[in-house]
Amino acid sequence: MNRFKLPIAAVVVLVFAAISTISAKRHHQVTSLISVSLKSVGWASSELEIETLKFMQALRRATLNNIDDDELWLRFDILWSRLDVLSTGEETRPFRSQPDALLLLGDLKQFLSRIEPLLAQNSRSEAVMNATLEELERLYARVRTFNVKSFSGDRAWGSLQRLSLLQYESNFYLMGLLLSGGILIFLLYRANAENKRQARRDSLTGLANRYAFQNALAEATHRARRKKTRYAVYILDLDNFKDVNDALGHPIGDTLLRELARQLQQMLPSKMVLARLGGDEFGIIQHDIQSSQTGLELSQRICEQVSHGIKIQGHQLFPSMSIGLSIYPDHGQDPNTLTKHADTAMYQAKSRGRNTYQMFHQSMNDKAERFRILTNDLHQALADNQMTLAYQPIVCLQDRRVILVEALLRWQHDVYGAIPPPDIVTIAENSGQAERLNEWVLQTACRQTMAWRRTGLTEIQISVNISPAMHTRYNLETMVSNVLVQTGLPANKLILEITEDTTMQAVENSLQRLQNLHALGVELALDDFGTGYSSLSQLTLMPFQKLKIDKVFIQQLTPTSKKMSVLKAILTLSQDLGLKVVTEGIETEAQYELMRDAGCQYGQGYLFSKPVEATEVGKMISRDAQQRSDINTFYR
Repeated sequence: MNRFKLPIAAVVVLVFAAISTISAKRHHQVTSLISVSLKSVGWASSELEIETLKFMQALRRATLNNIDDDELWLRFDILWSRLDVLSTGEETRPFRSQPDALLLLGDLKQFLSRIEPLLAQNSRSEAVMNATLEELERLYARVRTFNVKSFSGDRAWGSLQRLSLLQYESNFYLMGLLLSGGILIFLLYRANAENKRQARRDSLTGLANRYAFQNALAEATHRARRKKTRYAVYILDLDNFKDVNDALGHPIGDTLLRELARQLQQMLPSKMVLARLGGDEFGIIQHDIQSSQTGLELSQRICEQVSHGIKIQGHQLFPSMSIGLSIYPDHGQDPNTLTKHADTAMYQAKSRGRNTYQMFHQSMNDKAERFRILTNDLHQALADNQMTLAYQPIVCLQDRRVILVEALLRWQHDVYGAIPPPDIVTIAENSGQAERLNEWVLQTACRQTMAWRRTGLTEIQISVNISPAMHTRYNLETMVSNVLVQTGLPANKLILEITEDTTMQAVENSLQRLQNLHALGVELALDDFGTGYSSLSQLTLMPFQKLKIDKVFIQQLTPTSKKMSVLKAILTLSQDLGLKVVTEGIETEAQYELMRDAGCQYGQGYLFSKPVEATEVGKMISRDAQQRSDINTFYR
């Protein structure tokens, strides 16, 4: 329908212009005709009759010798002059166009020409004068008849009929003019209303858009302030929506958004404002809430509703949402502040593991400000090499010698002090610096390993943690390959640690990526095993060489505890799958002996060493190497 709007509007404008032109022309014709009919012809006929009558009276008085010659000649000249005027010129053309007008003018001129010598005589016979007067009376009768016909004859009637017809046509065109103008105004009004509606609607879901949401927030604030009530602002963000687009394509992602919008519309009362703010983000305004508990209850219902599962084109999806909310006036007095605080709370919900909700509180602002500063400073920290790596040994539990080293990221910030590695990774991933950070860690760890190798410590391996975003979004294989080439480190001396959650949540994509990495020759370790979503069947598919059991298994571990039974089962399974097991968090001799006796190959923890600088690790490795050399020499 939109494509026809412009042609229709153009046609209407052309019709409008044509009708306007015709109407103006008709109006001019009507005016001219009225002027000619009622003024020119009638006035000229009347003047002719009057002058003829006056001359006839003057001639009659001359017959009675009751007029002097000057007055007689004056009436004669006036009548001549009138005849000359009527015989020439544009203004008197309508008079001459009347039937018999030219004949009448000609006869009058001939008459005047004949009697002019008579009037010039000093003595005029009475008989001649009477004859002349009779002839003039006949001419006057013709003039009189002509004059009367010009007002009420057939000609005048025809003119009046034409006048009526022209007026009718004029009215018709005027009605057309008004109709086309009305249509044009209606189309313009409807187009304007449609533009306004589209400006406030989201084209994908049909919900209100961000502009309408902001206006609704302003109205809600004004209303709540006037009525002294409270209202809640919700910011909803779909978890891992990018993964849906990447794995299944944007059409399915769009369908998912439309379906979520439909579900939200169905579950929310109509008096609530629901909007799509952009991407996978939605906003809700809830008026007149009695307490903050009302907002929390609604958030919980939304999370439960959304997570029920949606089937799109054969794909069963289980979406989840992170929801943040703020309350007027508790958390802000204006729409911008409320929206910002609800947004902060939403990100807090995401950091808590997603698929949950969070109400704003002031401490979040402090965290948000810290996050903002660290985000800005991370870029400079990487550029100025302010980051460092600490190295924690991983030992063989049979002889406690260091067999590999895990590189751990460290950042000492000027204001906030030591920044925990998980915070650094989160900041890097949320600010788009994950790729750069991971490359820096890989480069630094591999170069340090090469430095150890140049001192003769050629057997040592380096283990590097890979951030979730790096594993799922970027070309990790190319980065690893380039770093190995640039540093010269043999591929089998590099171990990539990938967290359990990252790997197992996207098994299909992870499998191919892990196989590509393994094809480069590097070893792969599944980190934080036992804390996430690992499936034993999935574990058999993944090309891991090492399994790192999380330190939570070690805490409060006893030979008869259930954890010990689970741990032994993991060790047995790992042995059958050909996996080496590293137990994290060993801090006591009892834990060490327990793990060693259970058959675990490797251990890591404060019992052996805290994360230390590269030189310290180098000394430990050298010491172990020297001890092995001494033992070999002793037994040789």
